[in-house]
Amino acid sequence: MVTILLMVISYILGSVPNALWIGKVFKGIDIREHGSRNTGSTNAARVLGAKLGILTLVLDVSKGLVPTLVAILLKVNFFEELTKISHLDYVLVGICAILGHVFSIFINFKGGKAVATTLGVFLVLVPKAILFAAIVFFVIFGILRYVSLSSIFAAISLPIFIYFLYHQGIYTILGILIAILITVKHRSNIERLKNGTESKFTLKNKK
Repeated sequence: MVTILLMVISYILGSVPNALWIGKVFKGIDIREHGSRNTGSTNAARVLGAKLGILTLVLDVSKGLVPTLVAILLKVNFFEELTKISHLDYVLVGICAILGHVFSIFINFKGGKAVATTLGVFLVLVPKAILFAAIVFFVIFGILRYVSLSSIFAAISLPIFIYFLYHQGIYTILGILIAILITVKHRSNIERLKNGTESKFTLKNKK
């Protein structure tokens, strides 16, 4: 019951469309009608400016980080005597946050591309693997300036780093599933990359 309750809360928290609500509150615009029309932090930074983009990123990361961390703390500190602690419980809670971000109940089961919320989940579960995946992201981004391509390569590299650094099967499987999800969510970006029409990341600081 504890895990199921945490999964429900995690999904609801993950569903919060931060970029959409921040855009409406601070700029009076629907971010789904601007830029790439995506409700993720990258489009928020492009459309809303650096400060609101960073705010969106922090909140989207928190959607994955907070419920996963709470699940671990509750299980270890309060429910150890009542339930068998399992890494699968943490994975299920993290997955629900990610699925909430991708299929938000607040915007007709549509959403972002899962990168930031996935980052939050794995920061708790496998921080060393995230560090190396982040290096992959920034190296590719530094060279090519494509957030989409950098995200895909970082996502694909993540389960590899998890396997070699943690030897934890369930986390590796989760990493593989999330890498597939992120790649599929970027399919339109992949098409634009193939056609040479994908936009490189540029940021205009908006007051």
